[in-house]
Amino acid sequence: MSENDTLAFPADLTALQTRLHSARAELEALGRTPPWSVEPMPGWAPKVNDNTGEVIQPGREPSPGYTPEQLAVHYTPAP
Repeated sequence: MSENDTLAFPADLTALQTRLHSARAELEALGRTPPWSVEPMPGWAPKVNDNTGEVIQPGREPSPGYTPEQLAVHYTPAP
């Protein structure tokens, strides 16, 4: 066994790490799909400092609410 063989990372762990990265990427993509509110809600304009023009609190676009498919995947009501 050469020195390079002893330093190689085990193939099964490399494969598992690849699966982990794929699952995390899928979860992150899934988390970006639903609107910010479960129920339809109006948005609001950002709050801006009158003197400096600096945005104090960002605004939000209106939320259309979850579709039935999104409710089935993302939302579990409290017991």
